[in-house]
Order: sequence, then structure tokens, then C-alpha cells
Amino acid sequence: MQGLTQEDVRHTFDGGLPSHNDIDSVIIVGAGLTGLAAANELTKQGTKVTVLEANARPGGRTWTYRDPFADGLHAEAGAMTVTEHCHYTMHYLGEMGLETEPSDLVDTDFSYYRNGIRIRPDQIPDHAETLGLHPDERNLTVTDLFARYVTKFNENIGPEVAELDWTPTPNLLELDQISVRRVLEDQGASPAAISLIEPLFLEMRGGELGSASAMAWARYESSPRSFSTADAQWYKVKGGTDRLAQAMADKVKDRIFYRKPVVRITQTDHEAQVTFLDRDRLQTLSADRVIVTAPFSSVRRLNLSMAGLSAEKHSAIRKLRYVSVLRIYLQMRKKFWPEDRLMVSTDTPICTVRDATPSQPGPRKILECWLTGWPAQAAASMSEDERVTFALNEVESMLPGARANFEVGASVAWDNEPFAGGAYVLPEVGHSDLMEHTRTSEGRIHFAGEHTAFEPNGGSMNYALESSIRVLLELSAS
Repeated sequence: MQGLTQEDVRHTFDGGLPSHNDIDSVIIVGAGLTGLAAANELTKQGTKVTVLEANARPGGRTWTYRDPFADGLHAEAGAMTVTEHCHYTMHYLGEMGLETEPSDLVDTDFSYYRNGIRIRPDQIPDHAETLGLHPDERNLTVTDLFARYVTKFNENIGPEVAELDWTPTPNLLELDQISVRRVLEDQGASPAAISLIEPLFLEMRGGELGSASAMAWARYESSPRSFSTADAQWYKVKGGTDRLAQAMADKVKDRIFYRKPVVRITQTDHEAQVTFLDRDRLQTLSADRVIVTAPFSSVRRLNLSMAGLSAEKHSAIRKLRYVSVLRIYLQMRKKFWPEDRLMVSTDTPICTVRDATPSQPGPRKILECWLTGWPAQAAASMSEDERVTFALNEVESMLPGARANFEVGASVAWDNEPFAGGAYVLPEVGHSDLMEHTRTSEGRIHFAGEHTAFEPNGGSMNYALESSIRVLLELSAS
């Protein structure tokens, strides 16, 4: 069913999903949240479902890192937050009997590390000249800078940028042809001001303001999901985000086959076929429909020459870009910094340093170094030991005592994850040209995942889950 809107999907989901009695079998590629939700809903209706997952665990980019940490400490490698506006995520958390608690990303003891100096946000005017702020910016707080260059700009766009049901108007499509950095610079923002407000965009731009779509940025910053407006309504899954994926996987555990990477998808008028690796053999399964939930960065590796896809779909698969993110975790024997909820935005390649475990019990803590963009790409070429040493060297300069308290380290380079190839969608300039084609079904093959969302942004568990419901409506209509 093409032409579905966010409102259509939400209304149908809340009212009860239609039956899929005309579809006997479905193969789902990927056991991330999207694939798990689709598998759960189809299984409830008695559809024969087979989920092929390349990794040895469910969840995809919903991944909580637990080893090699001591005392039950854990840190998120992927998705981290959920808000009251995440309708689908909250639904499945409730269905799985899981609880939430306040996110570690709000109410932090936030500071900047610039030119080798720790600076609190309220101290910016005292360091304005050294930071390189323009004369007319030097008496402004970070909040003032954000209001001038972001909030005011979005308010002048018009109400369509914040409409609940996303529809890219001509005005918004014009914004899609320019970058975030250009919008900020055209308003007179200095490089220093951009550096100070960029952390408030959280990781959604992935350090790529020069290529990120201003349309997608304006939409995100105008929404209740924006980090700049984050409040106590930001949550995390109690015990780790992976608990949601595991709980959903447990419901359909007999339908999921792990370590079965898909290598080829084809279709005819009568069926679709999926070929996958089963240890040292190639196996092929057939079904009425196939739902591809893997990110396009992974789908690019599949043989789709006989899949009957449109030129537009092939183009979207080739062009869609994913954010480079690398996270380095340093277990410390104790909290040797004074802040209760440490979070530091740096001008070093480390990008962001934070206490990833402020509310977890025990003396030990995990310091997380959060790299995006080119620093993440550079560190992805390092070995695990080299990344940890690199991070320790950088952190020691801003948090003396890091080396003395360090116990063990680990890291996740999303660019290097073979079945991910990046962390989440980076909506670049011209993203609107790809959006519709990412989610359009092609015969018996359907596409879901955060990259197929109605919204021009990725990196959301809610978008991933919403896309699975959209695909189920497509199946019922076909």
C-alpha cells in the first residue's frame, strides 16, 4: 500500500492491525527491532515467519555492551533513549513488561573543553575572545546563541516544520538543498559559535554539518525529540536497551536463525527467494513475501540483480549515507572527577567524554569517549588496544588521573561492523530525493528500518518500529 502516512500507520496500529490471511509465509532479513516487531505481529496472526540474522544476537544497532566490564556495569553501543513521544517504543516496552528510568543524557554536569581549558556554559562570555566568538556574540550565553541561530531560524520557516504528520512543503524542500553549516554561516554564526551549539544537536548530524540537510536538521530541532529541549521526559530502558530486543526475540525464538547472513534476494511473479550462508553452505528459502530490515549500508553487499528492483530503489540503496560513530569505553576503578554526571564536549578528536554509568551502583565507572565523523573514521582503522591507548592519552589531559584509575577498555566502531556499515542514517543535502524510494515496496519485497522512516532523520528506535507497522499494512493491502 503506497501513499501511507504517519497518521494512517498510527491510527491503524492503535485500532488493531488487519489480518494477513492471504500471505502464508514471510522471510525477514534482520533481527533488529524492526524485524523483531514484524515477526512478533505476524506470528500472532499465524503467519509462517523465518527471521535470518547475520549476527549471533538480536537487536542490530540496539546493543548494550556488558563485557568485559566488572560489577555488572554496562554501556550502550547503539540506541540509548526513549521519550513519551516514542509511541511505538513505549508500546512494546509495556507489552514486554520492561521499565524505564531517567536518561543519563539529561541533567548532566555539562562543560566544554576548549584550547586546553574546561569551561562551563555560564562561563562562555568570560572566554569569548579566546574562543573566537564574533564581537556581537561575546556577551551571549550558549542558550542565546542557540536561540539566535537555531530557534529563531526554525520559527521563521513556518508551522509546517513542526507538523505532527511530516509533509515536505516547497519551502522545506528548498532547505533540503543546503547544508546545516551554510544556514548557520549565512546567519552570521562564527565557527566558535557553531562549535558551541553543535553538541546540542546531540549526535543526529554525526559531525557532518557541511553535508547534512538543513531540512532534516530543522525538522529534528523543531520536534519534541530534540536534545536541545530535552527534559525529565527523556528515558532509557532500565537494565539496558538490549533488554527490549531480547524480550521481543524470546517471543519468536523458534523463528530466528542466527549467524545466517543473507547474500542474495530474487523474486518471480509467484514467490521471493532468499539465499544465505549456513556455515560452509549456501541455502535458499522461498516465501510469499520478504521484508528487508537491514540498513542499506549492508544491503549494498547483497546480490540484487534478479530482485526486480526499480532504478530508483537501486539508486537509493547506493546513495544513502550512514553516520560514522565510534565509542570507546574506559572502565575506571573509581570516580576520580568531581562531577556527579560528567559530560564534556571537546575540541579534540575524542569529541565527547561522559560518565556512561552515573546511576549504576558501585565505585567503578565507565568513561565513554564518543567519536563521530572523520575522527570516528580515523579511529576505526586502529586496533582495539590502539583505540584504548588513544582515548586514555586524550582523556588524561582533561581529566588527570585517567591512566592511574584505568582498568579495562573496549570499543565499538560502527563503520567496521560488517552487517551495519555505520550507525544510523545521515540525511545529506538532497535527502528528500531518496526518502520515498527507501520505503517503497518492490513486488514481493518490502523495506523497513529507521532509514525508511517517514521522518527525514534516523537514529530512532521509534522510527524503526513504526516502519515495521507500515510494512505490515502494506502486506495486508497486497
